[in-house]
Amino acid sequence: MEKTQNNNRNNKTGNNNKKKKKRVPNYPRIIAWSIPLVLIICGLIVVLRVAVWNKGKEYVMTAEDYENIKLDTKDNLILMPPSKVSPDSYDGVTDILIFGNDSYVEGCEDGTGIIDYFEKGVENVNIYNCSLPGTYLNSFNESELSPSECPEDYFTLFWLCLSINWHNFDKQYEALCYLDPNQYDLEKYQEVLTILEGIDYSKIDVVMFCYDGHDYIKGHNPINYIGEDAQTENVATLLGSLNTSVYIINQANPDTQYVYVSPAFCYATDADGNKISCAIADTGYGTIETTFNTAKMITNYYGVSYVDLYSGVLIHEDNASTYLEDDGITPNKTARELIADRLITVLKERL
Repeated sequence: MEKTQNNNRNNKTGNNNKKKKKRVPNYPRIIAWSIPLVLIICGLIVVLRVAVWNKGKEYVMTAEDYENIKLDTKDNLILMPPSKVSPDSYDGVTDILIFGNDSYVEGCEDGTGIIDYFEKGVENVNIYNCSLPGTYLNSFNESELSPSECPEDYFTLFWLCLSINWHNFDKQYEALCYLDPNQYDLEKYQEVLTILEGIDYSKIDVVMFCYDGHDYIKGHNPINYIGEDAQTENVATLLGSLNTSVYIINQANPDTQYVYVSPAFCYATDADGNKISCAIADTGYGTIETTFNTAKMITNYYGVSYVDLYSGVLIHEDNASTYLEDDGITPNKTARELIADRLITVLKERL
């Protein structure tokens, strides 16, 4: 009987010992499951975060942004404040004459044009915006044709500057009679001619050449060579037109300074009507970069400042549909503000 009781006590003690024994976690298995789980959770967080960002409003660069970042541009500013160029005759207001085409006319009717925004962002300036829609920097012909044969020529940069030198715009008025009113804004042309006739060019401080990519799209020749020398008098080339025009204006006022503003990003069109980025499309004389490099050559002959819109404004193939109209070159209101901000940022300290 005593043995039985002892055995019972021993069995109870054994059972108690079994109950007190702790289970050891399987750490390798826990770690093996935890790592993928953590990675999955982190991945979900990233995806959700990106989704939230993508739902936000698309951000547009401003002038302040350009001041805070360094873009890889080809700017070459040698523009001096007019007060330092001709202190005796400077009246405290910088008179700016602007030659350009479509992109610098768009929005002017309601005050949302590039030059409208630009004028609001700089102080003490008087701007003559003589941009003409449908015109080009290059002339169509190297030699003179009559207004009836090629009326478009007389509204290109060289012929406008030559008429300024002559103080006579009869050829432009004659050419107006031969332009198709369904294709050209003849009222705007008349308005610009009136402005050009009334300017005192001896008081012009700065001339800006603001032509967009239409010359490139048209396949106009940037430059001709005679042997190894660049031909600088052929007005049917970009270099010749710029060089000759600056020379002509310089006769009226040697203190006038010049600024060439490059085209911004645009599209060319292939034979099938498809849009091709100007960075890769050869329209006859290379890509649009050929135009930029040619325009910079003018500094070999005159002190012309260069403002690079192509690299300096963040409009490119990935976002062009947001900033350009359906034609692939005309800037919309947002893009016009963007371009104006860029001009303000670059030029406001020098005007």
